[in-house]
Amino acid sequence: MRKLTIIGLAIFLVTIVGVRGQPFKLLSDRDIQHELTGTWVASWGRGLNTTNVIAADGSYVSLTGGFTNGRTGQYQGTFVAKNGLVIGKAKFGDQTVVMHLHIIRLDSHELVWSNDQGVTLPPFHKVEGRLPPDKPR
Repeated sequence: MRKLTIIGLAIFLVTIVGVRGQPFKLLSDRDIQHELTGTWVASWGRGLNTTNVIAADGSYVSLTGGFTNGRTGQYQGTFVAKNGLVIGKAKFGDQTVVMHLHIIRLDSHELVWSNDQGVTLPPFHKVEGRLPPDKPR
């Protein structure tokens, strides 16, 4: 009996490790895009926070505030789900930056993703009624 318990525990642990190591692919690209639509807020620490307003077509406006000099950063771009990833494009003046974001967790309340370097970004939380000045239309 003890041998079966140990074998069962080993199989359970291997399964958990294997599942946690898999990329997020439980939702279809269409479902991911639907869940992304809305207003998301994240805190970066030291008073910095970001609000992303993502439209149904993937266009977004991002506003980051809390800098010590009182300035805010604002940019726009797109977040489009493709093959289980979110391809982000952000425009900074004349320059466009492309990001490949790996979804770790996404539901109607929380978004956690990591970049191509494997860095997990702070969690974003979906909020209602909090929009930056130039929300996507």
